[in-house]
Amino acid sequence: MSVEAISWALNPAPVPCDRSGKRNPACKAVLVGLANHAGPDGNEAFPSVRTLVRYTDLSERTVRTALDRLEAGGIIRPCDPAIVAAKIKRAGQRPQGWDLAMHLVRDLNEEDLTILERQFPGLTARLTLSTAARSPKPDDAGSGVQRLHPNRPWNHPENHPPPARVQRSARPCQGREAGG
Repeated sequence: MSVEAISWALNPAPVPCDRSGKRNPACKAVLVGLANHAGPDGNEAFPSVRTLVRYTDLSERTVRTALDRLEAGGIIRPCDPAIVAAKIKRAGQRPQGWDLAMHLVRDLNEEDLTILERQFPGLTARLTLSTAARSPKPDDAGSGVQRLHPNRPWNHPENHPPPARVQRSARPCQGREAGG
């Protein structure tokens, strides 16, 4: 369970809209259910569909449709099945695992931004930098989603270069002496 993931799902997450243009409540409820099982970075959420049905009071078909819509919108993506297999040993009982795209933030009006700034200090500055650095593309016009970090997510391997290699001596390792 992650307070960060749940807060993201309840507030700035870009939930798909329904036909009337409002954020779809079924998608939001399913996203909150997934966030309840995710880590602080939004990864490794794997509740079963039955668990999501119990959380949301929605039908199984509605939960599956919401998962499909969230995945199609890039808000969730399947996680590595090996991670689920490592945590749930019975092969027949392994649900689909999901990673939440917590770097995505919906378009916010001034009032929402002011309120969310209290809960997420620095959000306004990050969104301002993100919007300024973002080059508009014709394919994402009107999607209602803006990337919080336009280039790469914070946990991308290129953002963390490998540590410098330490020159090792050719001697074999010696046991440690007491006191040293």
